[in-house]
Amino acid sequence: MFVISKTHVGMVRTVNEDALLATGPKLFAIADGMGGYAAGETASSEALKVLQQEAANFENLEADALSAALAQAVRQANAHIHHLAQTEEKYHDMGTTLVAVYLPGDGRAYIANVGDSRLYSWHQGELRQITVDHSYVAELVAQGEITPQEAFQHPQKNIILRAIGAEAGLEVDVFTMELAEASKLLLCSDGLSDMVQDEQIAAILQGNSTKQAAEMLLEAALDNGGRDNISLILIDLTSTKEED
Repeated sequence: MFVISKTHVGMVRTVNEDALLATGPKLFAIADGMGGYAAGETASSEALKVLQQEAANFENLEADALSAALAQAVRQANAHIHHLAQTEEKYHDMGTTLVAVYLPGDGRAYIANVGDSRLYSWHQGELRQITVDHSYVAELVAQGEITPQEAFQHPQKNIILRAIGAEAGLEVDVFTMELAEASKLLLCSDGLSDMVQDEQIAAILQGNSTKQAAEMLLEAALDNGGRDNISLILIDLTSTKEED
């Protein structure tokens, strides 16, 4: 397995409120904070800190128990962020998205997400979004009111319906997938997926090495406007080192 991560403040923002957990070897995550200067940064970094602490308890868990533990870890992060937001005025209204993947070595990926940061799988030329966006435009697409293309250009696509820290309780989406169905995994904040359409992401992954693809994805998001912080973690499941 070869992993490369990228993060960039973008072309508009002055502060990077994204946080990444890309050190592995099993847990990878991206959180996209909100709530203004300092608060968004705090929400995303604190959420990943809690997640990493909780993941220490994942060892030797079987599939169903592992999925439950991953969801509970995200809920623990939610409780922590919500408490900070309620007790410290400077953190009022802060929150964060979170997408996480845990790779225990059993041939599966265990995935959790809240908000609109995403996990994609790529295999044999096909890009597939694994997570489901908790956003206003995703609801419109699901209801058949707009097309995915219209969603990509929608002026309200930044409105999310679920965030860590927003409420005392939290519904966490958890997925499992067979790694035989994936050559690469891509975690990203909406700073990438809002700027680069799936077809362009797929084309970049198809035609380039993992390292080149990560650089080109970031460049594409910047070239297309870079209106938000941009973060990505690209995991090559088929190689232990970067190709020359």
